[in-house]
Amino acid sequence: MGVVAVLVVIALCVLLVMKLRKKKRTRRPAPAADPPVPRFRVVTVGLQGSGKTLLLTGIYRRLQAPADRGFFLKVPYTQLIELNRWYRAVASSEDDWPSGTSRGEMREFDFSVMTNVGGTPTTVLDIGYLEYPGELLTDPDAPGSTLQQQLLGAVANADALIALIDGMQLLQAHRGDRRGLSILQTTLDAMVHCMLTARAPIVFVITKWDLLDQLHADENTRLKIVRNLLMGVDGFRDLVNAHSERRIVRLVPVTAVGHDFAVLDGSVIRKKPDGRFQPANVELALSAVVPDILHQVELSLDAHTRQVIMAEAQRRTKMGPAEALRTLSVFVAERAGRILAGAVGGGLITHAGLTLLLETRTPPGPEHAQRLAALSEADRRAEEFILARRRVVASLQHQVAMLETRLPASRLRGD
Repeated sequence: MGVVAVLVVIALCVLLVMKLRKKKRTRRPAPAADPPVPRFRVVTVGLQGSGKTLLLTGIYRRLQAPADRGFFLKVPYTQLIELNRWYRAVASSEDDWPSGTSRGEMREFDFSVMTNVGGTPTTVLDIGYLEYPGELLTDPDAPGSTLQQQLLGAVANADALIALIDGMQLLQAHRGDRRGLSILQTTLDAMVHCMLTARAPIVFVITKWDLLDQLHADENTRLKIVRNLLMGVDGFRDLVNAHSERRIVRLVPVTAVGHDFAVLDGSVIRKKPDGRFQPANVELALSAVVPDILHQVELSLDAHTRQVIMAEAQRRTKMGPAEALRTLSVFVAERAGRILAGAVGGGLITHAGLTLLLETRTPPGPEHAQRLAALSEADRRAEEFILARRRVVASLQHQVAMLETRLPASRLRGD
């Protein structure tokens, strides 16, 4: 009986060992963590009625699917419900315009920039979109309120700024309407005052661009007319002259409804019952954010530092992703890295942001395929992630280049 018991124990041990060996053979390695995802902070300012809600809705609707761009935006589901509700109100000829942000109201949206990495939709960039009512800049703050200080702090620390200029005010000013010109002047003074000391690139968005169709048949000529009007405002002209050499300042015309959807009836914009809803240029303000930040970083560097950074970018193309991440802290501690870290925004770019700059400055060399084959599975996934993100940035840069080709007047430069 004792011998039988021993044989049973031995048999069980053999079965257990075989099972463990089989499990070890079939066990898959833990999925590798993707490289860090940089998050860029965008602050948007515009007076009530300037079109902030329509712009935000248009941006998401235009970029929610990959189309021919190779990337798309995703938001948390609760924000998606809100955006869809606004969109239905905007696009319906039978509904009133959706209510915008009122004084004291702040809205923040989280845009994840997604693309395909190894067959899986993956977040490669994050954009925080913070929207403030412009009245916080033009009116005294309510007793006990800290919203005005929050706005000023957000502008000072933003990675990019979007300032909305109401196209209706521009039309009134162009026509010589003193009240419209006064409101435009007050709005620009307030926005320019808080942006003069900020370091981030700026996109001035002209909303309700369709109302200005009557100025000229050619869109770039219309934009020149509006640009000349704005450059006649002292504060606006001073900002462009002072910052355009080492700071990106844009003027982007946007219609969130299209050129055949609404009509100006006196001082009221009404939807046409048979209007055609076809937004134009709505995505360009957000698409310019990452390319402008990266380009502005380079503009802020002296020639020697730029050479050091390009050499570092070239050196990192020969590293595996894990090694590149390990060496980043050493690079940041050096002079070039310290200068780079303080180049935009509130004076700080995250390690993830520095990684993005370095990985997009130098394309992979001819030996890249051979090196990729020699990487571990974990590093290959990280390398695919980096290549996918580089393609997204290239797509964004292409959109900006197309904008400047189609509308040369959109890039603001000093006298």
